[in-house]
Parts: sequence; structure tokens; C-alpha cells
Amino acid sequence: MTPEITPRTPGQISQSDANEHPPLASALAKDAPVTARSQGLSTVRVSALTDGVFAIVLTLLVLDLHAPSASSQAQLLTNLREILPQLTLFVLSFAIVAVFWYGHHMEMHWIVRSDRVHLAITLAFLLTISFVPFSASLLGKNHELPLAATVYGANLFLAGIVRYFHWAYATQHHRLVVPGLDADFIRHVSRVFIVVPMLYLIASALAWLSTIAAIVAFALIPLLYVRPSRNTRHLTSLRPLQPPFVPGEEAGG
Repeated sequence: MTPEITPRTPGQISQSDANEHPPLASALAKDAPVTARSQGLSTVRVSALTDGVFAIVLTLLVLDLHAPSASSQAQLLTNLREILPQLTLFVLSFAIVAVFWYGHHMEMHWIVRSDRVHLAITLAFLLTISFVPFSASLLGKNHELPLAATVYGANLFLAGIVRYFHWAYATQHHRLVVPGLDADFIRHVSRVFIVVPMLYLIASALAWLSTIAAIVAFALIPLLYVRPSRNTRHLTSLRPLQPPFVPGEEAGG
């Protein structure tokens, strides 16, 4: 039997298209006129490219580490101490890049469409993220030099400031985000996104007084990104699902 095909006008969004984004599905449910023009470009390819770049960057971070060889336990311990700065920068950079990915993942929950400017900003953001393995390696091998810490901090500053413009552009007049996204939430995220790169800039300047203090600051700053917000707690702090209750059905029956 030939399945029935429901015709749709050019530019109209199908139910399967809308299922990718709850706001579009909601619009269809209300019989709202959602067109390809009003939807803009899909964010599917943007998210796929971003996830791919982040995965590669996280992998590249570890490639700079080389396991030392030794003829005795004492020598091995000495060799491990020598690469401790590089190990520390690997763990720190992995955590920082992971937090950047987490933040972008949260952003893309609210961003439901894209355009050429948004694509350009996303590529600029990925450019700064792709530079992290180099700046992390530079600092790991020259952890006592303020210039190395400054390069690392400048890298994180640029990543943070591009992240801010990414969010600012998407949320201006609700350009690319869910139409009903709370204005207070947008301002809260904007404040965090502008404060964090400024702190990276301060940490970079601190390196000229103490590179150790700067590295500690680099490690603490990302905590501002992952601090729970009342607007995202329902997304990131889920409770176990309860089994559906069927009226008249007794437990164990």
C-alpha cells in the first residue's frame, strides 16, 4: 500500500524538521506560519563541526606528552618530575577546553537557527580553540617565563571574548534564539561571558609577578562558567524519572 504523502508549500517546515528544535515544534503545534526564511539556516551542521573541532583539540592536547624512559625507579621518578608542568597544563587545558565546549553546548540549546554572521563568529571561536594546544604546550615547556603565560592567557581571553560576541549576536532582539527566552537570563549569561575574558586578561598580567599565581588563576576562572543558574538547573540537574502512575493499578499487581 502506498503511504499517503502530505503536500507542503515551498519553505514550510515539516514536523520531522521541527522535532530537531522544540521551539519549532511548538510553533507547528500552534499552527504558526514557520518558513525557511524565518527559521534561517539549520544549526545541525554548526554543532557537528563544533563538536568535531573540540574533539580534535582535546586529543591534540595529550599528543604533546611523551612518556619518559628510565633504567631505575629513582630515575623514572626524576623524569616524571621534569614533565610535571606539562602534565599539569594538559589537565588544566583539557578542563578549560571542556568547559568551553560545555558552554557552547548550552548556548546551542537556546540558539535554534543560524545565519552567515553567526557562522563567521563560530569559525572565529573555533580558531581560538584550535590554538589552545600550542599555547598550552608553550606554557608547559616554559612555565617559569611570564611571556609564555601571557600567550596562554591571551589565547583564553580571545576565546572568551569571541564567545561573548557569539552570544550577544544570537540574542540581540532574539535574532537566533528561542523567541520567549527570558531577558534576565540573557543578561546574566552576557555578564558572565564578558567578565570571564577580562579575568583571563588580569591573570595574564599577573604572570609578570608570578607565573604560578597566573596558572592557579587560569584554573579557577572557568568555575564561573559552570556555576549553576536557576534558568539552566532543569537542564543540567535532572532527577530520576518516576515510573508512570496508572490509576487503579496496584504495585506489584
